[in-house]
Amino acid sequence: MTEKEQNQEEIRQDADPEKQEENKDAGSAETPETPSPDETLGAEIPVEDAEENLQAALDEANDKYMRLAAEYQNYRRRTDAEKTGIAQYANERIAKDLLNVVDSFERALETSETTDEGFKNGVDLIYKQLMTVLNNFGVSVIETEGKEFDPNFHSAVMSEEVEGVEPGMILMELQKGYMLNDRLLRPSMVKVSV
Repeated sequence: MTEKEQNQEEIRQDADPEKQEENKDAGSAETPETPSPDETLGAEIPVEDAEENLQAALDEANDKYMRLAAEYQNYRRRTDAEKTGIAQYANERIAKDLLNVVDSFERALETSETTDEGFKNGVDLIYKQLMTVLNNFGVSVIETEGKEFDPNFHSAVMSEEVEGVEPGMILMELQKGYMLNDRLLRPSMVKVSV
């Protein structure tokens, strides 16, 4: 018998159940006993363990989902707040620059020595129009008259002891301060009692 014929015969014996029984009875060590797939499937994982494994996997997936949903919700809140902030304070730079123009108008109105009332009224109207535009964009004047000094809104550049006035009270405003919505645009320069 050739080698090829021997290999084919061995394959036939492995495939033939009667031959396998004979080999088993004869004590042949050539074919080890292997369990059937049905035996291994049922024996490896009991049903209770499978349920516990599935429940653990489900719990882990739910936990991941809940964390992801919370993270997304926080992201949406944060971006909405940023959008609102950008819209509210988009004009901050231009408003700060316009405050110098407002200061110049106020000085011009206070120190004007012109006798031409029409010119003076025209400058006053332009000043009021500019202040109206700034107010429409959320710019407001910080009130200082009769107020207590607050370092969050006022900058003390001078101090004076005045009889009958409590320490820490604003005596005089040297330069107006402004707010943009709820954000400080420029603090008021004030003289404070000590």
